[in-house]
Amino acid sequence: MFIRNVPITSLSSHPLNNEIYNGNMEIDDLSENIKRVGLLEPLVVIPSKKQKSYYVISGNRRLKALISLGFKKVDVKQVKLEENDIPYYIVSYNRTRLKKATTLLREIDILEKYYYTSKEFQNGKIDLGTNAELIRGDKRKVISKKIGVAEGQISKLKTIRKIRPDLLDKIDNDEISIRQAYILCERQLQEDQSISINHIKGKKSNSGGRFNIFCKSSVDMREIPDGKINAIISSPVFYGQNMRTYSKNPNELGKEKKVEDYISNVCDIMNECYRVLSKRGVMFVHLGDTYDKNGSLLNVPHRVVVEMMKRKSFILRNTIIVKKVNPIPNSVETRLSTSYEFVFFLTKSNDYHFNHIRIKSKTQNKGTSAPFHRGEQSGYSPYISDGKKNIQDFLDTEMTDIIYTSVANQIKSKKQFNLLHPCPFPEGLRRTLLALITPNLTPRNTIKKMSDFHLLDPFMGVAGLLFDGYSLGMSVWGYDTNSNYTKSVIKEFNRISK
Repeated sequence: MFIRNVPITSLSSHPLNNEIYNGNMEIDDLSENIKRVGLLEPLVVIPSKKQKSYYVISGNRRLKALISLGFKKVDVKQVKLEENDIPYYIVSYNRTRLKKATTLLREIDILEKYYYTSKEFQNGKIDLGTNAELIRGDKRKVISKKIGVAEGQISKLKTIRKIRPDLLDKIDNDEISIRQAYILCERQLQEDQSISINHIKGKKSNSGGRFNIFCKSSVDMREIPDGKINAIISSPVFYGQNMRTYSKNPNELGKEKKVEDYISNVCDIMNECYRVLSKRGVMFVHLGDTYDKNGSLLNVPHRVVVEMMKRKSFILRNTIIVKKVNPIPNSVETRLSTSYEFVFFLTKSNDYHFNHIRIKSKTQNKGTSAPFHRGEQSGYSPYISDGKKNIQDFLDTEMTDIIYTSVANQIKSKKQFNLLHPCPFPEGLRRTLLALITPNLTPRNTIKKMSDFHLLDPFMGVAGLLFDGYSLGMSVWGYDTNSNYTKSVIKEFNRISK
């Protein structure tokens, strides 16, 4: 029934409405519309516990707008509802409004309690005193129609709340989509599975032959004699990567509270790398930087390499810039997005093996007259490249004068090993570095056969680098603390070596 001229002061939002739609009550546009054309739809109310007072179950935003506009009285429509039906009707009346992810989840929770299936009733999971309606079929499908949201979206939202509830605020603030948040949750589930103890069965260490894999920290590589290794290519866990977990160990590398502790721990491993590296050996160390709580770059990569050189007589031959062609986007508006990392090229002496790669120049300049004091000799102009030049220290995967690399593809390791590594070594980068150190088997070379060339990755993960080296005929050595990785890698080496 309709009740005219009800005092605004006698109306209030139903407590359940505040519980569900809190934070989803913007009224600016609605207030302007009511001011212009008036109230087109009456508020729907039920009697409250106070005499001559009412709870609004539909029209709470309109009530808030009317109050802001100074209305004193308003016409309402009173309905009669059973107490148990109130949640159902509150959600039904709000079906068409735009809602945030957290609001949708609160609606879903309400309806999941309201509806019940015969199976739930038979299993004794339902209290008929608090649930109003028996439904046939899939409860999620019924809820989907009731709130106007696809079943898949309901499933994704519930998964996000369970695994990464922190992402809900980002969805509400339009910083990330539901699909993007769900992909992050799926990835975290797969990564968690990859670090679960004994997720993969099998042998976790293997020594002898051309592949040697050890499930342990590379801070102690006693299995390798002094000076055994010809090349080390390594990508230690970056500092401060809180969203990436490589093992169940809470004290794993990268999660130190102080950056100084991280630098010390990395350099302890680099000390061991120095011991096992031959006098003519080469080493590449791939590192990325991070920000502190004040938003300042910590210069972690350079601090690591400086400490390495303080401890041991490393020679730093190059600081290589690695430009990522598809860096992970960020929403920071006060600085530029980070799109590069560092690779440090180190040796123990000035006498070492290195492939002096020559590449075609990218210049397309046309010839012009040479300076008069130089002239032209044999048709050569100083303004035209001879088509060859030394590769520069800014790398890309095309082997031009700039080398770019894509962010590593996690799906590839997932398909190969049924494991998802949080941050595999980018394929383009590792193969470029491998090309720089792969020996040419010439009579003048001390390496007479490729199996005499020993390649080490002290942070191997899913061992993409080692498989590349093994396919070239090298003997490979790898260390990782995650037994699922080492077991899977050993299985794959056994398969391809048959």
